[in-house]
Amino acid sequence: MDVDLHASTLGGGLAVAFPATDTVDARVGFNAFSRNFTKTTTNAGGTVNNDASLKLSTIELLADWHLFNGITHLTGGLMLNNNKVDMNAVGTYTINGTTYTNTPLNAAITFNKAAPYIGFGWSGRAKNTGFSFKSDFGILLQGAPKATITAPGVAPADVAAQQASVNDSLKNFKYYPVISVGIGYAF
Repeated sequence: MDVDLHASTLGGGLAVAFPATDTVDARVGFNAFSRNFTKTTTNAGGTVNNDASLKLSTIELLADWHLFNGITHLTGGLMLNNNKVDMNAVGTYTINGTTYTNTPLNAAITFNKAAPYIGFGWSGRAKNTGFSFKSDFGILLQGAPKATITAPGVAPADVAAQQASVNDSLKNFKYYPVISVGIGYAF
């Protein structure tokens, strides 16, 4: 069994690996990160105060196939993807040609809950005792993000138009790059 601590583009994490066969290790782990942002922007209609929070949270169910029974591995599996972005804006803004003043606009951006993962890296084997360096480079196939916008006091047609516009601008973010480095100990 191998336990590792790592830092990645999915946040900080912990994983446990078990030898499944002579060349394959099964890995279960989690990653988490959270950050809040505040930004004030000025547009043609006025000023908008934006508050946003990024919450990364994934559970990984992966298999590492160690090529030639060595430290280089190919990885495949599934991640339970609870990553999301929440945004709240208050100020003066224009949607669909209509200007709104001091009307809150809230958006939640979510991703597919089950997301395949493919990658490669270098790591010690779960069947070998001792410390080892861990690395992974891969892609989380999360699908196009989905925005849900609510805005009390804004015309429903304007909310729908803004939601469609945001979803259209996010459609190319189907793939999330994953870079992970860490240290593990097998016992």
